[in-house]
Amino acid sequence: MKIARLAVKIQCALAREDLTGLINSLRKIRNKDHRTKLIIMGYSRLVKWIDWQAMKHGAPIVIVDPRNTSSECPQCESKLEKNGYRRLRCPRCGFEEDRDVIGKLNIRKRALKMLGIKVIPGGVLAPLTAPQMTDVNMNRWGEPINS
Repeated sequence: MKIARLAVKIQCALAREDLTGLINSLRKIRNKDHRTKLIIMGYSRLVKWIDWQAMKHGAPIVIVDPRNTSSECPQCESKLEKNGYRRLRCPRCGFEEDRDVIGKLNIRKRALKMLGIKVIPGGVLAPLTAPQMTDVNMNRWGEPINS
C-alpha cells in the first residue's frame, strides 16, 4: 500500500478515528436501514486492511477518539455552528470550513497531541516540551540523527 510505505519513508504516522462503537451498534440493526449497515461494515473491512498494511510496512497508526471531531473548532475548541450545507463556523474565532475538513484537522490535531506534538495556531508544529538537547539534530520522532 503506497500510503503506508510513504509514511515509513518520510517518518510519519497514519491517524484515524476509533469507530468500533459505531460498528458494534450497527451490528444490532435488524433489516431497518440495511444499506447503512452494509456501508459501515465495508468501512470496517477497509479499516482492518489499512491497519494490516500499516503494520506490515512498519508505519505507526494513531487511533483517536471520534467524539466531536466534526463539530469542534480545530483552532479554539469551541462548539461550531451550521453555516450552510456542510459548512460550519466558529462563533468565537470565526473559523469556517467544510465539516469533513474540520474532522480531518481535528483528527490530525489529536493524533499529534498523542505523539507529544502541539499544533500552534497557524499550523506550526512544536513539541509539547522544549527539547533538552539543543546541539543535536533530531529527526521527526525526536531521535538524534547520526552525523
